Formats: sequence, structure tokens, C-alpha cells
Amino acid sequence: MIGRVALLFWCIWHNRNDKIWNDNIQLPSQVGRMAFAVWNEWFTVHQLRRQNIVPVEDPRPVRWEKPGVRWIKCNVDAAFVSGSSITSMGLCFRDTNGRFVAGLTQWQQTVYSIVEGESWALLNAMKEAIHRGFERVQFESDSKLLVDAIHSRRPGNLKFNLIVNDITLCMSSYVNFEVKFIRRQANSVAHTLVREVNSWDSFHRFEIIPLCIEH
Repeated sequence: MIGRVALLFWCIWHNRNDKIWNDNIQLPSQVGRMAFAVWNEWFTVHQLRRQNIVPVEDPRPVRWEKPGVRWIKCNVDAAFVSGSSITSMGLCFRDTNGRFVAGLTQWQQTVYSIVEGESWALLNAMKEAIHRGFERVQFESDSKLLVDAIHSRRPGNLKFNLIVNDITLCMSSYVNFEVKFIRRQANSVAHTLVREVNSWDSFHRFEIIPLCIEH
């Protein structure tokens, strides 16, 4: 109980500073939702630690690697606009030769915690793969917490767990969908795309490689 009250006071203080320094005003209901989202994220992290799911250093190379023959790799990332309720995502599909196949960016005004935003982005990446008829896809995310939650298949009622449940349900229907953790350095394409989201419509599909990731 004390932890929830402390988080609420922190969100009120953060909103006060945002109003003074950035002239950004949020409604009391928005502050309350932000406090609830932060609490959910804190609770989820501690639940995973209780189950001995602790992030460890990934021994694999930091550079991006091509998928196997007849596989497509999808890198996905999420971002959050400070002081607002906007969550954005970017994803990029590449083939076994490392060539660009397709991409997508999206943003919406929804209050998500960080891990909820990452899970929302991954679920949308799977929906996009299904929409395009891709059957053998390796999805890569730099959210270790999300990937661990998917592989542990924990049930739960929090918004994060509900999205994870949707992801695992999707993977049970598409058995050649895989999810792997990679470090941020190897996820630079998706990270670059998500930083450019404000340059495009709220939902934008790419059939030709965008200039921002052409190199």
C-alpha cells in the first residue's frame, strides 16, 4: 500500500514539473493511469524476480544476424513520448539474405508502461506477419522481461500478462513463430524506425525501404 501511495505522489510531482517546465498539462485521470501503469510494471518485475527470472548477460554477438534459409526475421521496438500518453512502435522484416522485405510504424495515444508497450509492439508485429502471409518468422525484441515472460508462459490478469497471453496464443496457432531476445545494439533498425514515427501517419506500412534505415 505504501509503495502505491509513493508512486502516486511521484507521478503528481512529475506532472507538476512537466507543467512548469514544458507547459504540458495532464488531466487527473491521466496522472492516475500513469501511476497505475508504473505500479503494474514494478509489480511485474518483482514477480519475475521471485520466480528467479533474472536478466543475464547475453553471450551472443552484439551485431544483427541473418535468419536461416526460408525464414524471415522481424525486429521490433517501442518508444514512449515523455510527458504524453503516446506510445509508438516500429518493425522491420528482412529475409535470409538480410534484404528488406517490409516495415511498419504505428503510434497511438494510450497509457502503457514500458513493458506493456513492448508487448503491444510484438503482438502487432505478429499480426502484421499473419496479414502478409509469413509463416516462418523469428521475432527479435530487446526487452528481456517480455521475452522471459513469453517463454515462462505465466498466467495473470495484469494488462501486460493479458497481452503476453495473446502473444502465446498466437504462437500456438503459428508454430513457426519464434521470439528471441537481442541487445539494443543489434536492434538498431527497429529502434531507428520507431524514432521516426512522428514523420509519418499514425499507421504506415512500408513496401520500399525507408531512407532512415537504408544504410
